[in-house]
Order: sequence, then structure tokens, then C-alpha cells
Amino acid sequence: MLPVSWKDKHISLTRYYAKQSTKICKGPDDFHRSAARIPRTTFAVVIVHIATGSNLGTRIDQLDRADDELSRLGRVLRVSPTYETAAVGMAHGTPDFLNRVVEVELDPVWAENPEGTMQALLDIEREMGRTRVAGAVRSRPIDLDIVLWGDRTLDLPGLLVPHPRMLGRRFVLQPLADLVPDAPVPGTDRSVLDHLRGLPVDVPDIASWPTA
Repeated sequence: MLPVSWKDKHISLTRYYAKQSTKICKGPDDFHRSAARIPRTTFAVVIVHIATGSNLGTRIDQLDRADDELSRLGRVLRVSPTYETAAVGMAHGTPDFLNRVVEVELDPVWAENPEGTMQALLDIEREMGRTRVAGAVRSRPIDLDIVLWGDRTLDLPGLLVPHPRMLGRRFVLQPLADLVPDAPVPGTDRSVLDHLRGLPVDVPDIASWPTA
């Protein structure tokens, strides 16, 4: 049986939180009183998918730590299998990367703050030892990129979603398809799985990373 699709899950969560948006309150005594509906703060459920990668240090430990750190943003729902891939576009002999995708349901404070969320990811990278240099492609202990922000497209300073290079990267599309194969990629008329299957044959292959 196929898992519940991302779209169905998003709809069901949205309906759940909508139902929680009111609260029935009664008086403290034993007399029947009219129920008062007191509005509660409501928010749209936002589920993001974050690609994580590492090619320095104990790579699998770096990814596991990143999973834990992402709980700062909300509830980590699922983590994809891990894959190993060559360091694309980097010098010969550069250590291979381990990559995965993490699915996070954002807390309300982040749900309508994409730029703040991206800054939080940069803070995690820095705390884990990464130094970003503009225009340079370097090895790093951790790399965190927002590849999907629900069903939205974002075009903000320093943040484009869907990630502008994800559709040409097997090491992003494969773990993303493991989680949400049928999710439409915003700005296209195709699903994540469709994009994965449509990759050119010259896109570097990836290998499953042992879990034990």
C-alpha cells in the first residue's frame, strides 16, 4: 500500500488545525450557560523539505546532528534514506558527499517567515563548522538547503524555492521522491517523481548508504 500522499497529508493537517481554532468555554458553576466560542490563534500548516549534505568529518554523524538541530524549526516528520554521491563540480579527489532530505512541519513562528527560516539554517551551518564564501564551491561539514516550501514558490533575496538547481540533481530528487513522490514541484506541471525519471542519463548516479 502506498503511503498517504503529501497533498492529502497537507489537507488533513490543515483541516485539523482549523477545527482547533475555536474552544467551547463554560462558566464555573453548575448552571447551564450558553457556550462561548473564543477564537484561538490559527495558522496554516507549512511543511518544508530540506536537503542536507556532508563531505567532511564523520559524514553520517553530521547528518544525524543536523536532523536534531532542525527540530529548532518545528517537528521533524520524516527523514529520507541516505545516499552517497560524487562531489559534483569539485576537484578530482574531493571526498564524496552523503545526502538526504528532511521533512519538517514548521512552528508558527517560522511558517510565514521564509527568510528567517533560511537564516536559522545558516546559523546551524555555522555552528556545525561551515564557513560560506561567496562564489566558492568548497567541501563542508554540513549543507542545508530548502528545496520545497509546501506548494509555494519563493523569490526572495538569498532564497529561491524550489531550489534552482534541484531539478538537475539526482542526489536531491531521489531522497525527495522517497518522501513525496507525487508532490507537484511548484512552477512546473510535473511531480517530484516525474522529474527524477526525466533526468538525463549523464546526471551522476548515486548509491544507497548503509544504515547499519
